[in-house]
Amino acid sequence: MNPDLEGKPTSRDSSHRDVGDQEKMSDNRLAAAQFRALLDSASQGMIGVDCEGTIHLVNRKAEEMFGYTDRELLGQSIEVLVPAVVRQIHVEEREKYFESPRARPMGLGMELKGRRRDGSEFRVEISLNHVQDGDEVMALSLIADVTERVEMEEHARKAHKMDAVSRLAGRVADEFTNLLSLISGSNSVALARCQDDALLRSSLEEISKATDRAAILARQFSVFTHGQIAQPAWFDPNQRLSQMRGMLGQLLGENIELELALGEDVGEILADPLQVDQVIVNLVRNARDAMPDGGRLTIETAALEADETYAHWYLPVSPGPCFMLAVTDT
Repeated sequence: MNPDLEGKPTSRDSSHRDVGDQEKMSDNRLAAAQFRALLDSASQGMIGVDCEGTIHLVNRKAEEMFGYTDRELLGQSIEVLVPAVVRQIHVEEREKYFESPRARPMGLGMELKGRRRDGSEFRVEISLNHVQDGDEVMALSLIADVTERVEMEEHARKAHKMDAVSRLAGRVADEFTNLLSLISGSNSVALARCQDDALLRSSLEEISKATDRAAILARQFSVFTHGQIAQPAWFDPNQRLSQMRGMLGQLLGENIELELALGEDVGEILADPLQVDQVIVNLVRNARDAMPDGGRLTIETAALEADETYAHWYLPVSPGPCFMLAVTDT
């Protein structure tokens, strides 16, 4: 026995026991702090619930994922984080899990979603495990937000599907082009043999024009499905626009008036004629969609001289003679 500061006897064993308890408490606090740090450093959300579905553990990632603080979630039912339409199913699945707890993924073959505090839903993947202390069991859920990954996979599936459709469309375009060549060739032979029949010749010439327009469309389609590179050639843009007039008129419909204001002395330009056609068709289609109640569409061409100032502001234009194409709608 040793006297304390007031002269009262104390027990050496009691003193040692107090120190041991303090050290044990200090170790427990350190272990708890280390466990908390480990939880909060996890890249996935983690939530622990008992067999009643009451939340007893939440890490920082889960707080961020669902928009709650841990204080708001602790003691709450896990079903608050589940979309309302599947809460009853979730309760049944939870009860089944606690009958035979084991490590396993949750909802195999199902599209699982979590519900944030603001009511929005997001795609999740969940892996389950458990810890047991005597008769007490706590289920641990590892939760991953897979919204971005699912969107990327869906985008990849759509891209693969579009690639397959593009390949099929390319084969169709090629076959269509072959058929048009056969029709065009046969029509040319018929034209050569009907010099004296004006009516028949007129009909065959219309077939020839329609075949040429169809061939242009087939080539345009083939360019986009095959990803062909540009094939520049010298051609008269005024003449090409005149040939496209009928097709553009059909594209616009009856309630939109088409005017061609073709400039003089335009001459020829060096470009891929099919790509120029596609630009014109796209502009005309946009103009049509912008005039649902009808209107007027003007396609204008002109030969211009680009000076140094114009070339400076409109790269990569070089100073000198240029061709101008303008499409104007009401």
